[in-house]
Formats: sequence, C-alpha cells, structure tokens
Amino acid sequence: MALSTATQPALPGIDPPFNIISNPSKLYKQLKRTKTIFPKDMKTPSTWKDIARDLTCHKQVLCVVNTRKDCFDLFQLMPQGTIHLSALMCGEHRSKVIEKIKKALQKGLPIRVISTQLVEAGVDIDFPVVYRALSGLDSVAQSGGRCNREGTLNTVGKLGRIVVFIPPKHSPGGLLRKGEDTTRELIHTGKINLDHPDIFDRYFSLFYGKVNDTGDKFKDWLIKDAPDLHVQFRTAAKAFNLIEQTSRPLFVTYGNSGKFLEELRHIGPTRENMRKLQRYSVNVSKTDFEKIKHQGLIDEVWPEFWAWLGPYSNSHGLDIFGQGWAPEDLIS
Repeated sequence: MALSTATQPALPGIDPPFNIISNPSKLYKQLKRTKTIFPKDMKTPSTWKDIARDLTCHKQVLCVVNTRKDCFDLFQLMPQGTIHLSALMCGEHRSKVIEKIKKALQKGLPIRVISTQLVEAGVDIDFPVVYRALSGLDSVAQSGGRCNREGTLNTVGKLGRIVVFIPPKHSPGGLLRKGEDTTRELIHTGKINLDHPDIFDRYFSLFYGKVNDTGDKFKDWLIKDAPDLHVQFRTAAKAFNLIEQTSRPLFVTYGNSGKFLEELRHIGPTRENMRKLQRYSVNVSKTDFEKIKHQGLIDEVWPEFWAWLGPYSNSHGLDIFGQGWAPEDLIS
C-alpha cells in the first residue's frame, strides 16, 4: 500500500511506513519553493485593518482565513477589485472566479484574493505571496501549496513567502481549534520547520492527543463480539460519518439555475436536474437553516428541497451576513 499526501499524518496502529525516496531531507532542500514566516508575538492578534493594509502592499497576494465570516469581514476592508472566495458562493460561481484568478496570474496582472480554506486542495493557483491565518500546521502547508507553486521565483533566485498571522479571533471550536492549538504548541517549543520531513509526525502525534473521540464504540461494535460472530456492521455503518453532517443545502439563483429550479418545482427531483442544481447550492448549518426559515428567507420548492430567497451577491455569494445576524461557525 502506498500513502501519498503533502502533509503525511502519523498513522497509529499500523506498521511504520518506509519512504520510497532514499534521502527525503535532500529532496526537501532541492524542491524548496517557499519560506514560511511565523509571528514573533503569539499573544497579540492582528486586526483585520492591519491585515488589509499589509495585503494592499502586494501586487499579487492570496490571504486564507479560517471562517466565512472572517473572509467576509476582511474582504469588506479591501480595495475595489479584490476577489472574495468562499463556500457562500455556489460551485458554478466559484469555478468562474477561480478561472478569473488564473487568467490574471498568467498575465501578471494585479490581483488580491481573500479566501477560506477551500483553496487549500484541488485549486491550481500560484501566488508569489500567501498570508495564512494561524491554523493547523497541515492547513498552513496546504495554503503554501498555492505559493510559488510552479517554482517560477526559483528561476530568479527567490522564494515564495508564506506569512502566518494571528487573526482577531480564534478558530471555531472542534478540530479546527485543536489544530490551531497544536500549531501554537509547536511554535512555543521553537522547533517548527516545515522543511523538515518529520515535522508532521510530531504535529499529528500532538494533534491526535487533543482529539477525545477515539472511536471506542466502533471498536466494540466491530471487534468485541466478533468471536461469537456478533459483528454489528449495520449499527456501525449508520453511526459513522467521515465528515459530520451538520449542514443543509440551499439552491441559489445564479446563472442558469432558475430553469432547473422551476423544473424541480413542477416535476420534482430527477437525476438530471439534481446533477445540474448541485452546481448551484450553498450549505448552511442546521442552526442557521432554522433561523432563516423562521425569517422567511427560504422557499420549499419541493418537499425537503429549499431555495434561498434573500440576496445573492456577484462578489461574495449568499448574502447571509447582510441580514443583521452573523453566525460564528460558518466554515470554508
């Protein structure tokens, strides 16, 4: 079995993996594309105004933050022409914005982007400078994958810069907060170096120690009574979620979504209209779903299928923060 990832986790309970590459440290040095700068003062957060001021000093810069609300707040302070990117924008919208970003970068045009962590994987963009709000070390590294990605700066004797900053608020509770706390712990030891092959072994070992759910109930269901052939596969399957389902999708009016929504309203869900409408959906938390439902901001176009009636902005998508309430747990 081969395991391949930019941020290899420590995997407990299996035989120690061995490297295919004979000298990882040498390869790290040969492929070095970026320099990561951590804050000297870990106690004093920056304000969004501070970050906005620093970002405007760069011709091309990406800033990755931890929540949708952070993304919105920072975006509001940036100069006209700055691009917002978050999961408050439907998939079709995000695709068009990402294509616009790529074209600007290829032409060497000025471009500043404020994004949530959705750019950290599967988005092929290449900035000379990336700012990253303090988070889990794996997220810092993944954001760095959008910096000097093609090694263009290396050809002129330079490195891309990843600037980690302390945002005004901590990450939301849960795994994101545990990741941030683990990074803080590593920084305090003074032994944090993203160019060292073993850094993520240390990071994930500390991180796993902060995660309370060890899956003991699944072990009981699948192992405890196995000798008597009482393996509770169905119970475990029903309880298991790789990602906890705590959100509800809303269809938005954008591009060609109107005709598919009308089709859903009149004939119900089909394989074809569901496939099309997936590109025009935005997820909100169950708590916020109930809130906007109470406020009459959504419409049930078919049983259990809901459409957003509020404003949808061409710059930042679902205008949920313009409604006078600000959910603190909107992530991505």
